[in-house]
Amino acid sequence: MTICNHKGKREGGVVAIMVTLLLTALIGFAGLALDLGRLYVNKTELQNAVDACALAAANELVCEPGLGTCPAEFLHNAEAAGIFAAGKNFQDFQQHAVVIEPADIRFHTAIEPNGSYLPRSAGADVNSRFAMCSASVAGIVPWFMGILGLGPHSVDATAVATLAPGQTACNAAPLGICAANPAATSFGFSPANWITSNYTHTGNTAELTDGLRWVDFRSGAGGADAVHDQLLGNGAACGIRIGDTVKIQTGANDARKAWNTRFGIYTGSESVATAAPDRTGYAYPSQAPGPAIPVNASAYADYRARQAANAPFTPFEYAPDSAGISAPISAATHLSHGAERRLVAVPVIDCGGAVSGKGNGKGNGAVSVPILGMACALMLNPMSNGGSGTVFLEWRGLAGDAASPCRSAGIAGGAGGALVTTLVQ
Repeated sequence: MTICNHKGKREGGVVAIMVTLLLTALIGFAGLALDLGRLYVNKTELQNAVDACALAAANELVCEPGLGTCPAEFLHNAEAAGIFAAGKNFQDFQQHAVVIEPADIRFHTAIEPNGSYLPRSAGADVNSRFAMCSASVAGIVPWFMGILGLGPHSVDATAVATLAPGQTACNAAPLGICAANPAATSFGFSPANWITSNYTHTGNTAELTDGLRWVDFRSGAGGADAVHDQLLGNGAACGIRIGDTVKIQTGANDARKAWNTRFGIYTGSESVATAAPDRTGYAYPSQAPGPAIPVNASAYADYRARQAANAPFTPFEYAPDSAGISAPISAATHLSHGAERRLVAVPVIDCGGAVSGKGNGKGNGAVSVPILGMACALMLNPMSNGGSGTVFLEWRGLAGDAASPCRSAGIAGGAGGALVTTLVQ
């Protein structure tokens, strides 16, 4: 007699169905986690790219809108900087380079409304102070959830950055401006004031007197050679705060050579490969057939126009003696190698309290003075080869002013420090 165990067969069938359902659910949950994780990674990678884009673009928005219309070159530089920075990033687990088009970078004079931001090609305001970068990636095919019929997904990211006062700054030039009135809000200066400083050469060592001093921002070894290095753009000190102390140096080795590189004038071993010039070398005070801008007449607007045209240093239009200044680089070289090198955020110091304690120019016994504030100044002229001469800086206001044309690198979130690029959205 044969006994059929129908109950066992039924139970086995139920177990198989349950296992199938559980496996399907587990695969679904695993797929959901992995596919959502992939989208999250792509979103994070894309956000990093637009953050870098916005910061780089905002760093180029250094025009001073209060003086009228800014040159269109500012937006072009900002757009190019944003595209370059974003292109250094990758998405989809670092497999594909992030591509941001010019239309993905937009500008506005205020942080809001977002709908008012425009790309450069659509007529963005050249006086803009905010940069917005956007990026989107479509067609991300799910690894697992596609089995359940889910199609490709897309992710996008947006960031907005501007220049805002920072907690700290990095030195742009090893200079200190002697306060005309240490107790005044603007230290006794007004925009367009020229700060005059005499310099003397003893061999290769240059000393500044009157309105300026060489300063060494580094707390350790430095001295006369550090000034030369920092003028070239090497060995910068960061973490500088108002209230910190800096060392006054009475002499600086090869300072003239290093100073002049910012004007596209190179001697010895220096070149555009070792020290970037500004985008223009045109110097002031000037004379006909140039704009004939004399001492204490603002050169800023003309400087911006010359910068947009990459004008080189022009000896016969430079009013003071330019004898011995070597041949400057061309406009094409300023265009290909130039950067923002003559508008500098520099500390304001009390030189009167330091005159009696002269340092020896080597960092030994150098006088330390407190930083009273941070100023924005325009370097106006190169140093001649003579034994003495005069250099000029134009006061452009406090470096923390919202419309200051100077900026630095540092920690965001300050109250009165130099402007640094800051993400605001």
